[in-house]
Amino acid sequence: MGDSRRSSTLFFDATLQSEPHAQLSNRALFDKIDKLRDLGVHEFVALPQLVVVGDQSSGKSSVLEAVMDFPLPRNDTLCTRFATNITFRSSHQTSIGVSIIPGPSRSTGEREQLQAFKRDGLSTFDDETFLSILKEACQAMGVPGPDEPLGGGKPTFSEDIFKVELCGPDRDNLSIIDIPGIFRTPVESTTQEDIAMVNKMVDSWIQDKRTIILAIVGANVDIATQEILSMAQRVDPEGLRTLGVLTKPDLVGRGSEQRIIDVVNGKIEKLKLALGYCVVRNRSVEERDTSSSDRTTKENELFNSDCWSALPKDRVGVDALKDRLRDLLTDIVKREFPNIKVQLDQDLAHAKKQLAMIGAERENPRQQRRYLEGIAAKFEEMSKFALSTDYRDEIFEKDHRLRLPTLMADRSDQFEDDIRTKGHTYEFYNDEGEESDESDESDDEDEDEDKVSGGASENESNEGGSENDIESENGAGPVSENENDNGYQARGSNSLSLFGETANSSIVVLNAPVLAFPDLHHVLGHSLDILPTGKMDILKWIKVQYLESRGYGLPAIDSRILPMLWQKQSHNWKGIALSFINDAILYVHDFIFRLLRVVCPDNKVRGGLLSHIMNDLLAKYRSAVKHVEYILKVEHRGILLTKSPSYGATLNQMRYARLVKATNASAFTTTTMNGRDCISVKAIEVSAAALATSKSNLENVVEEHHDVLYAYYMVAMRRFVDTVMAQAMDDYLLTGENSPIKIITPVFVSEMTDTQLEDIAGEDAVTKRERQALMGKIAALERGKEVLDS
Repeated sequence: MGDSRRSSTLFFDATLQSEPHAQLSNRALFDKIDKLRDLGVHEFVALPQLVVVGDQSSGKSSVLEAVMDFPLPRNDTLCTRFATNITFRSSHQTSIGVSIIPGPSRSTGEREQLQAFKRDGLSTFDDETFLSILKEACQAMGVPGPDEPLGGGKPTFSEDIFKVELCGPDRDNLSIIDIPGIFRTPVESTTQEDIAMVNKMVDSWIQDKRTIILAIVGANVDIATQEILSMAQRVDPEGLRTLGVLTKPDLVGRGSEQRIIDVVNGKIEKLKLALGYCVVRNRSVEERDTSSSDRTTKENELFNSDCWSALPKDRVGVDALKDRLRDLLTDIVKREFPNIKVQLDQDLAHAKKQLAMIGAERENPRQQRRYLEGIAAKFEEMSKFALSTDYRDEIFEKDHRLRLPTLMADRSDQFEDDIRTKGHTYEFYNDEGEESDESDESDDEDEDEDKVSGGASENESNEGGSENDIESENGAGPVSENENDNGYQARGSNSLSLFGETANSSIVVLNAPVLAFPDLHHVLGHSLDILPTGKMDILKWIKVQYLESRGYGLPAIDSRILPMLWQKQSHNWKGIALSFINDAILYVHDFIFRLLRVVCPDNKVRGGLLSHIMNDLLAKYRSAVKHVEYILKVEHRGILLTKSPSYGATLNQMRYARLVKATNASAFTTTTMNGRDCISVKAIEVSAAALATSKSNLENVVEEHHDVLYAYYMVAMRRFVDTVMAQAMDDYLLTGENSPIKIITPVFVSEMTDTQLEDIAGEDAVTKRERQALMGKIAALERGKEVLDS
């Protein structure tokens, strides 16, 4: 199971014990470790310990009695029902103390009751006294006592620890934990469940790497088949912290002694342990009442006999075992003490963080209101940071989707670009008489930017969020994953919407946000009728519309036809604008969910809070959508009007461009001179040619309608984009007094009724138990920290 040569470097160095100051230092460390165990710190931080394990017939109790140099009560029906912590302390005065260390599953009340069980200052500990105290301890722990039959409605075993502390000038500093012996076959009033419970108890005590396992095995049985060695090997496969203790050597059959000697000397490979084996002689039944000195005499006689004298002296006898145990425990305590301090500090910080996440007690309306006001104040503070683009708090680094203004800025850029490039039904003509490109009207500064309607690049999206999906709240299902790992990111820079396909085949959209927030399905705008840009010549289209709608008067600009042309040409604005406000609502809704998750980790409270505000949220979202529809109605149904100087300037530029084009067409001619083609400028004819350009009345009227429509479209387009952004997005959704982000405030909480407070912030039994457990853990760890720092 391991190489015995490694044991000295791994676990003990006997030379450390020789100096007096080392003994004093070791005693201080032992005292601190035992105080930690008394405080219950061992439930959370593994402590260095010697754990004695074996089956019920291995002679385990006899070994403990010999090591303790203290007679244990003799009772044929008595077997260990709980772990026993036997602690030795070197002191000037002789004293004995008994106490109970509560198990991890005990409630706060039970823990206090068990910790109050103390029997201190005992000078003697005869059978009668011990049995009396043991009976009281069993009663306190709720298990059958020494004289009680098993069963009777009481559990056979307990997780509590029965502690016996022996102090005196002849005592070494040592602490041993005895675990109930394992057994394979149920006996009277024990069950298969009891067998499983004891095995589980043994496993839990020996699995930690700071535990030295004392595996007690009878030398008179087949050592290789002993279950306790198999259990030790599972948790300590190399045998680096397992010390075998062989008992009952006097019962070994004649001729079998050599095999035991070979085991102790490490000659049987499959039974080798890095810490090796010790051999001790137990009292026989007839020797129960003999003194310790008589037991020692008998033991020395055995190991000095011919067949056993070949064993190393430091491996035989109780005194050698005690020295070995003291050295092992001293070494592991000294080695692990700094690590224990580090782990305790880490566990304490983590427990405090967990308790902070749960929050203070919420038993009554006053406590519940204070708790929710704290959440609301934090939400209000963080949302103000977000809206002012103050991203210094770590939450904005962990989740980039909390950077709401940045998302809105990116989506607004996309909105403006969509209106400019896809908002018109037919392409306008430019000054060359060709189809115009409205993108010339805007800056080109973002052309190389990898835009997405989600407002972030793919890499940023993957890195920004602390979670890749939008958590389900208030009945909403989880967001399904998509190619961009962003719960609402569209797959293409030309995306106009996140809701369903549009008529434009180049527009690719996702449905994930609707799945994430089903409550929004009936709130968001769904009339996303976005037509592809028409291939028909716009002048031909205007001509058809004019001819189908003109009166019989003079051919001229018709103010009745222009609104019709305007509505048709700006048809796509509705779908683009509703797509934009839909996405803006999604960003805000997702922001509220994510920020609440940060400031309110409790799922129940967060769900209750969201349920309470959901109707108000949806009403505000509907208002934003309706306002966009109102702006569209004003633009499409109202009188075409503007006071913008750019309207007249654009119209004049269009007319001037047509004049220049006509001038350029008639002012230059090609002639042949001396056999070469030449271009001549008929300067005198320029003005006349321009004025004399021949066009029909119908052509002039169609071009005038086009120019007026274009000039007004450019003015209205800029106005529309600015109005939607300033009013529907900014005022209705972000910074306005009625913004959904401003619902959750301390004032909002102060207006809640007691019933509402209980429904939202009232604690369930699970939360109460979790808080009590964390408070108990923190209290134990804080007291433990005081012990370590003293």
